[in-house]
This record gives sequence, C-alpha cells and structure tokens, in this order.
Amino acid sequence: MLIIAGPLLATELEESLLTTDTYISYDYDSKSVMYEKNSNIKISPASLTKLMTALLLYESNSLNQDINAKFPQGYEYSGKVAYLEEGLVLTTEELLELLLVYSANDAAYIAAMEISNNIDSFVELMNLKAKEIGMVDTLYVNPDGLDELGHETTLNDLLTLSIYIIENTKLLDITSKKKVFLDLGGTNTFSNTNLLIDEGFEGLKTGWTSKAGLTFVGFNQNNSRRVITIVNNSFVDTEKINHFIDTKSLYIKSINDFAVNNLIKSNNVIYKIYNPKSITNYYPDKEINSFTRTNLAIQEFIEIKNNKFLISFNNLEMKETFNIPSSNYKIDYQFHWSNRFLNNIFNN
Repeated sequence: MLIIAGPLLATELEESLLTTDTYISYDYDSKSVMYEKNSNIKISPASLTKLMTALLLYESNSLNQDINAKFPQGYEYSGKVAYLEEGLVLTTEELLELLLVYSANDAAYIAAMEISNNIDSFVELMNLKAKEIGMVDTLYVNPDGLDELGHETTLNDLLTLSIYIIENTKLLDITSKKKVFLDLGGTNTFSNTNLLIDEGFEGLKTGWTSKAGLTFVGFNQNNSRRVITIVNNSFVDTEKINHFIDTKSLYIKSINDFAVNNLIKSNNVIYKIYNPKSITNYYPDKEINSFTRTNLAIQEFIEIKNNKFLISFNNLEMKETFNIPSSNYKIDYQFHWSNRFLNNIFNN
C-alpha cells in the first residue's frame, strides 16, 4: 500500500485554542506536519535540552554500566535537582531515569562529566551531535537547559531530535515510566514530570523556565496513530499545567482533522473493456492513499496516453499511472469523475 503525504498540510490553529503560538504536530507514519506555527523561530528549550544530554549518555554507555557521580569544580545546585552527592554510584539507566523522568539538573552535570570530564567539551559534543542529525538552528550552551544567553533551538530541530530518539534508541522505555525508585542511601521515589502518561503520552520531555515558558514534547501511539506534538512558551499558570492542556488540544485537533485518505482501493474497477463476448474489469495493482486534511475535496483529472491510464490529483500534486493492455479494437473512453474509474469501450 502506497501512502503519499499531501502538500496541503501544516496549517495554523484558531488563536484561542492554545495558550501559546509556538507549536507543531507531526504524524510519524506519514512523515507529515499537521498543525504548526512559528516552528522555525529561535526558542529557549528549557529541560528539553536533557533529551540531547540523555542521548549522548545512552550512546556512550551500556545501561548497566556504573557511574561515579562527579561535578565540575564550583558546581552549585540550581533549578530542579535530586540533590545527588559526589561519589554516589549510579548505573547509566538510573542516571537516565533521573534525567528524563524526574528532570534533575544535577543528573545532567553528572552525565556531562561522565562522558567528557569537562562541561565545555560536553557542550561541544552536544552541538556536534545536533549538526550530525540535522538540527541546523540549534546551539547548546549547557547540559541542563537553564536559561542562558545563546542557548536556543527551534521546534523543527526539536522534532528532528525527537524522531532520531524514537528511531534509534530505547529511551521511550524510560520516559514512559510514571515513577522510578532509586536507592540513594535509602529508597527514594521520583515521579515523572509528564502528567499525561495515563492519556497515552509516553514521553518525551517536559520543561519550564522564565524564557521558555511551559514546554513539552509529547509522543502518543493511541488511536492507531503515532503522533509527535511539541508546544513551547505555553502560558505559565499557577498549577503549571497549561503545556499539558495545550498538548491535548493540539493532539485531538490533529488526529481529528488529518488522516490517511484512500484515493484508490485495490478492489476499485479503474476501467472496463467491453467486447461482443465479455466485459473485462481491470483493477489497480496498488492502493493509493494520501495523508491529507479529512475535509479536503480531492480534484481528479484522468487521461489516457501511450497505453497508460493516468490519474492526477491536482490539489495533492500527485499523479499515478496504470498500464493498459494493448488491443486491436477501436477504443472509446468514457470518464467517470466521481467514481474514480474510466470505462474503456471496445467495439468491433
């Protein structure tokens, strides 16, 4: 089955629907952006930064590898931290849980020191990895995402990073955990900052700073769809949940307003051959589907050329070709626009 992403996508939502004007939704299977606004402007990523920090740690260490916690000289706890102590022994998996589930800033610095033994060198690795995977408008300045001059990215780059993580790692096994229990000199419980796990959002990361506002990269595999949503700079409400409310609204609109549209089914008769003894039905050798808006009117144009049957879907910029068997009969063509097939009438 062939699925083609229609070009008439990537539209904006009604202004009143979200508390932010910086968002994007992406259908993973059709590789299509659905709703987006300001997806290419520079933004502050806040703790979404930890996705890159976690990726580098994941690719450098095995999950069961022990890490001796170490901080750069003069490090001070800042923002959300787990108050990890220098000399503490953690596995890579436990450190990833603190990074991605609890969003601990001190865990980000331990990860950076584990890989590079130097924060500046680790930040260089972050930026090299960003360029390697196609994040063309991103500059990292620190490993935890606290606001800092020049520390910026775009929604498009965050989408690129999210797709890379989904396709090349098993970090979703970590981001989808509601809680983690770690022995840090006594059992400690760390709850996921993602409050939408029970509603199908398995990750990827939350964030909040004064410059970034409330921000969230969501990945949802419910409803037989795989959808990535990203919101940034959602209004910071008292309960700090607007990024989750915005995400749900963006997700629901996206799956309701965009879908795979079946243009030609395998059991459609695309043309018929009539002769004195029989009528022969001809069926397509492939199904044609396009990912489009659900309310999009498809404009069709059909033509016959060099023993080929061509169907063009002009407002989708698509053209599909089917071979027609050669014949000695005189041929008349009857076009049936609404039924999407062509009757070929062969006469003696």
